[in-house]
Amino acid sequence: MAHYKKDAASNRDALFGGGSGGGGGSSSRRATAPRAARPQQQQQQQQQRPSGASSSSSRTSAAAAMTSRPQPPSTSSLGYGASSDPSITPGPSSIFNSSARTARNAPIGLLTGQAKISKMAEAEDYRLKAKKAMTRGIFSKPDPISAANFYKRAADAYKQCGENRLERLHRIASGDCQLGQDAYATAAAEYTRAAELAESTEDETLPRKRQECHKLHLDAANAWSQMGERGRAAESTMKAAFGLIMGEDCKQQMNDKALKSVEEAIESFLGDPLNRKRNYRRTGVSAYAAGPSSEPTQQSLELAKQNIITDSYAHETLFKAGTELIKRRHYESALYAHGAGTAALEHEGYATVSLSRAYVSEAILLLAMGDAVAASADFQKVHLQRTAYLSSRECALEEDLIRACDAMDGEALEEARARTGPHRAALANLDPSLRELVGEIRVSGRAKKEKKEVAPTKNAAPAVVAKKPSPPKKSAEEVMKDTDDGFAEMDDIMNQMGLNDDDDNDDDSDDDIDLT
Repeated sequence: MAHYKKDAASNRDALFGGGSGGGGGSSSRRATAPRAARPQQQQQQQQQRPSGASSSSSRTSAAAAMTSRPQPPSTSSLGYGASSDPSITPGPSSIFNSSARTARNAPIGLLTGQAKISKMAEAEDYRLKAKKAMTRGIFSKPDPISAANFYKRAADAYKQCGENRLERLHRIASGDCQLGQDAYATAAAEYTRAAELAESTEDETLPRKRQECHKLHLDAANAWSQMGERGRAAESTMKAAFGLIMGEDCKQQMNDKALKSVEEAIESFLGDPLNRKRNYRRTGVSAYAAGPSSEPTQQSLELAKQNIITDSYAHETLFKAGTELIKRRHYESALYAHGAGTAALEHEGYATVSLSRAYVSEAILLLAMGDAVAASADFQKVHLQRTAYLSSRECALEEDLIRACDAMDGEALEEARARTGPHRAALANLDPSLRELVGEIRVSGRAKKEKKEVAPTKNAAPAVVAKKPSPPKKSAEEVMKDTDDGFAEMDDIMNQMGLNDDDDNDDDSDDDIDLT
């Protein structure tokens, strides 16, 4: 037993430190416990301490004082307009990134004062080392790997100082060096971080930020595709497309270039031959089609199946893109995006709650477009073929909405989409934009948002309406004269047309006609 205790204490000392070769636990604790220094020894140590140690202790105390003081608000990379105005389109990182990833990229606190000056000097030192590593000499050649490492260290130092622009430039430089050495994952990460910084910067104009964000996300997508990560490449392509509309009004429709980029990004997740809603694509031509109106062939179907994105939560990116398109009332393109997400869920081979919501989302978009016939056909031929969908709450909601629109029954439609009605649970699980779109569906025609009457403000000046001068009142004699003149004019017109009754001979002439 004593031998076991001795071995256990030795193993504990070897793992966690302590006295060497100790026997029991008490001996190891005695060996590892620090002895309290006497006052005389402390005074001697302070007198013999060199000046370098005193300077290091002063720096440590200064750094501790800097960290103890209240820190300024940290700059986050939520994107343009993420925390200012909700009616402004934020950056793509704010739309597609998760909250955990956004919080990880945001700095906890920024350095100020002497600590910031020291960190800036350190970053400048790393920059000079990177520049030296890329300089060609007589007996040396450029070293992109070392330069990329130094650029990354400089960018990390600038991040702690809150220098957005300098960090972005050094991230791009590090990504270029990594890409040249086939380090695609590191290069893509640097480009993505630089794009997030471009969204939140305040030093550039809005068109410049859109262009830079679009270009950096495309560079990241290129790096991911060369590495073989098609899922991440498609996500970066989607971010690049939404970077073109950063800072615009959320209700404003996209321009043709941005809409084309979004639809091309949707196809990068799932090819058009596998998308049942491919005919609702508004711009561009499918990469799997030989012409604008050509139907998918067997070869294109096989190629699309090979390139389908099967990453986890890839369909959520498509549904988020569809949500942004719904806000701008691009219902056809939104249906194209939801069709791609539905096909991706069907490709998994098992029914889920997400698939049920995708089915009812397609029906809502078709009804909002005023096409109840297509919604009914999809409901009968596709949605009802899923056994698990028959018992879902979304199936009951879709059936009641389609039935009310087919019968053009406004009361049934209001009952189906009522907040306190039988489908309140299914409506609560939908996206807020889809829930709002359900309220705009009409029994006939395309969904339109009702215009609310703007109440006049208290300080608003009343509108001055120019009143037309009222005609002068006429006397009774003038009224009678006008009436007689009107009758006389009518008699003249009837006489010219031969319809007058003044001649009595006309009746006699009619009687003289021999009808035998």
